[in-house]
Formats: sequence, C-alpha cells, structure tokens
Amino acid sequence: MIWYKEAKDNDIIVSTRIRLARNLQKYPFPPAISKAQKNEVLKKVENAILGSNSTLSKEFSLIKMQDLTQIKRETLAEKHLISREMTENDEGSVFLSKDENMSIMLMEEDHIRLQVILAGNQLKKAWELANKVDDVLEENLDYAFSEKFGYLTACPTNTGTGMRASVMMHLPALTLTGNINRIISQASALGLTVRGLYGEGSKAYGNLYQISNQITLGISEEEIIEKLINISAQIEKHERESEEAIKNKDSVCDKLWRSYGTLKFARSISSKEAKALISDVILGENMGIIDIKGKKAKMELMIESEPALIMADKELTPEERDKKRAELLRENI
Repeated sequence: MIWYKEAKDNDIIVSTRIRLARNLQKYPFPPAISKAQKNEVLKKVENAILGSNSTLSKEFSLIKMQDLTQIKRETLAEKHLISREMTENDEGSVFLSKDENMSIMLMEEDHIRLQVILAGNQLKKAWELANKVDDVLEENLDYAFSEKFGYLTACPTNTGTGMRASVMMHLPALTLTGNINRIISQASALGLTVRGLYGEGSKAYGNLYQISNQITLGISEEEIIEKLINISAQIEKHERESEEAIKNKDSVCDKLWRSYGTLKFARSISSKEAKALISDVILGENMGIIDIKGKKAKMELMIESEPALIMADKELTPEERDKKRAELLRENI
C-alpha cells in the first residue's frame, strides 16, 4: 500500500525514503546524451527490470511520461513517486512497483533514480529494499563506478554512495514556537539539509519538512542512515517538548479549534490553506486538545487534497478545485 495511506497522524516521522542515483558506463549523463544513446540506455534498463530472467519483472510496470496527461504526471509527483522535474520530461519513464512503495525513474538528472518510500520511521527497511533492487540491476547493468570516487553521477554532490536518505517530519509545534530555524541550523551544521514537502526549492507547507544527508562521498550508506536516525530522533524529542510547552495556552487552543471549524464548514479551501489547517488539527489531536473520529487519517487527506489528485484526471478551474477540496475535507474530518 502506498505510504500516505499507511501514515499515522500521531507519527512525527511521517515517511522515510531512500533514493539511489545510478548511471551506465560509456554513456553521457542525461543533460548531454544523444537521442540514440538515450534509447540504448532505456532499452538496457528495461531489459534488466522486465527481462524474463529478472526477479523484478513481476513487481514493476513501465510508465512512459509521453503516454501520460499532465494531470497524471502531477499526480505521480504529488504522491512523491516521481520528481517535479520529471513531470516536464517527455522522454523519461518510470517503473512503479505494484504497491507503489518503489519507483525507478529513468532519464531524470541521472540515467536511473531508484527510490523506496515507506510510511513512518522505517529507514533501515527502506535501505534494505533499495539495496536489494539495486543489486539485481547491477547484475545486469554496467554502472559508472570509480574505485576512487564511487558511483559517478550527473551532480557531483551525489557522487560516492549516490544515496540520499531522508525522513519527512511533521513539526508544527517547533514551527509554532519559532524554534524550527534553530533546528534547521543545527541539522545543517551536522551535515544534513532541511527542505520543504517536495524537496529542493519547495516550502514546508503543512509544517512538513524533509531532512536528508548532504554528504555522499567518503561515508558509507550505513553511516548516513545511522546519523539520520539519531538526529531525527533528537528532533522528534524537541517536537514533543514543544507540544508540552504550548498545549495549555489559550491562544494555541483557540487557533487549533478555529482550524478544525474551517475544515468542517468551509465551502472553498486552497491547497496551501488545507495543509496548514490539517496540520493544526493533527497537532490538536496529538496534544489531547481535539478529539475527532474522522473517516480518513488527516495525513492521508493532506496528500489527497493536492491539486492533481483532487482533479482525478479531469481539468478543473482553481475555483472548482477549491470547492471540491472543501467538500472532501468536510466529508472526512
């Protein structure tokens, strides 16, 4: 089952992700590759995954970007199965596992971007799955690898392990108390980067932050994962402490109940506002201020209220989307 349908509202660590960047020997990176070379790479990877001898053939299906509407592409991005950049790539493809926990993007920044994303705090399990799939691919493909530098990638910041490990954390109390900037600064000093909901260049709508490793060279995959586990545990502790510090404040209680009221009765809600309001209600429940028995988990609603998912492959105006989003939230909060 896809990660956000398994996410629990009381989890500060909403999801964990492992992403591996890989390239094939003797071929230029995607920004410089010719059309003929690109087709060769795509064919090699497709055979490695779907070939009769591959253990992956029954797990994955191939989707070509050129066969998808823009809404379908955006839907995959909103589910965090492909990158935002991939939605504009007509020549790219993605392999999706049946449970949509694994995806393999082809011809994004690198020839191969292998990703595993799981609900909650499962970083080690995500790494085990990614490593297992990567091993199968490496049996059938000649990766661009240097004994000195490790896996070679289009961006030098990924060279080495080629791995980005990340946790998505819901941090409303730290944000509300103004302590989030200190946390971001401390994480940066420890070799981690903190980004918004959709990674680089995005904002932390809904108080969702992605925390990932900055360094991929000169450090092992296991060391990266251990560091991220330890630091995310510390951040989780600070979030719980911030909850305790604000839960008896009348101004906070008023803000959270107002957010619930808006979700329950509004007739038009934007995507950005929905995330903020849902985040408030989750915080209220976690602090014991609000007790709601909704039909769906709030974190699931935060994703399902995204623009493309709301449209469900039918073009809608922004006003129509906002109206449909409000209806979805009223029915499930």
